[in-house]
Amino acid sequence: KKVNFPFFCCCCCCLMMSPSKIKLEQALVAAGLAIVTLGLAALARRTKKKEEFEPYDLRLGLTKKKHKKIKWGFMGAGRVAHDFANALKVVEGAELHCVAVSSGLERSENFAKLHGFIKAYGSYEEALKDKEVDIIYLSAMHSSRVEHVTKILNAGKHALVEKPIAITSDDAKQFFALAKKKNLFLMEGMWTRFFPAVEKARQFMDDGIIGPITAVISDFGFDAGDSGAYPKDISNVRDGDPIYHSSLGGGALLWAGPYPIAAGLLPFKTEAPQRIAASGVSDSVTNVELSCAIGLNFKTPGGTAPSATCTDNMLNKRIGCPARGACVSLFTAIDSESTETTTYIGPSGRIVVETPSHCPTHLSLHLKSQGRGSISSTHFHFPLPSLPSNAVTNADNNYFYYPNSMGFAYEAAAVSRIIAAGLTECPQYTAEECLNTMNIISRSRELVLQH
Repeated sequence: KKVNFPFFCCCCCCLMMSPSKIKLEQALVAAGLAIVTLGLAALARRTKKKEEFEPYDLRLGLTKKKHKKIKWGFMGAGRVAHDFANALKVVEGAELHCVAVSSGLERSENFAKLHGFIKAYGSYEEALKDKEVDIIYLSAMHSSRVEHVTKILNAGKHALVEKPIAITSDDAKQFFALAKKKNLFLMEGMWTRFFPAVEKARQFMDDGIIGPITAVISDFGFDAGDSGAYPKDISNVRDGDPIYHSSLGGGALLWAGPYPIAAGLLPFKTEAPQRIAASGVSDSVTNVELSCAIGLNFKTPGGTAPSATCTDNMLNKRIGCPARGACVSLFTAIDSESTETTTYIGPSGRIVVETPSHCPTHLSLHLKSQGRGSISSTHFHFPLPSLPSNAVTNADNNYFYYPNSMGFAYEAAAVSRIIAAGLTECPQYTAEECLNTMNIISRSRELVLQH
């Protein structure tokens, strides 16, 4: 502004001069150039930096970008399955091999024809007998998780299971124990952990850019009424949206809760919280929680100590108390739409995964200078993968039902690399981290629904 404002004023003055001194045309051109210059300068200030990233599994040297073909089988052909199938088409080495639904062959065949699957089956059992299938993507209703996950693992198939992986933490423990016994890959589909913005946030924390993580704030709430009806007859599980039926695993904590909880646990890796506190609002008619606020306490701070790359950071000049632990504040709901951001806080700044933080494309790094309120900010933009040429539209004539679903490709690519490498879990979201999430969900449900 200090450079451009006088230039702009000068050009405006030129417009008021006599035509004998400066031709009107020249003045107009000069004024136009000034306005363009101002616009470009403002645009430059607003432009967010496009940043490269390296997935955590590759950064650790666990996998390779080039690998053998991985053949995917789908159990379920609903909205999420449609979005996942479209995204899977850009994943190198991924084959849409077969799809199966429990309601019969016709629906499977229609889904297979739409997306280009090689085979369609009229039952889950047929798909699990297909010897060519490497991994099953399970998106069927989570009310039948015990039956479905157990069958998948006993059939010797790797499994990527949509959220939530189970209705109770005890069920989840049994699933992972069986997968370990069978030496099979099993992961909850926490796709958020694989988005470049989150991968970069993890790297910043691993590098100690803002110092030890002493607090996390994360929220994810939406209004279920935007897409589903409240049941008129709660005794009929087919009446209204399943999200309102307790017997189907309804409620905020199972449908939306995994996102902010997993986000809150990220800096602490496999460490479980010392204390879990929860308070919320439940529906007396359906007996599901509509909203829930969760507080977690950790004995030690998250992230890592500052690395050698942080020599100029304010951390080296701190004279305050050393970090003694961390607190995490989380919120989830199905009766209201929240801001949906995740903020990681340390003594030397903040890392903000911007909205929508469960499928983000933007990240902000805010570093402290000397004194309170003195912050320098850098913004990063991570565009989604391009839509594949063979992507297909859904019943609403859109390519996707849910926001940023091309981001499923990040998760699917990492899972493919992990399986090709002969490993049984992704470092982005380990079994122990998933179990910690499920423990928090189960305990919070108890606290909110107790009478």
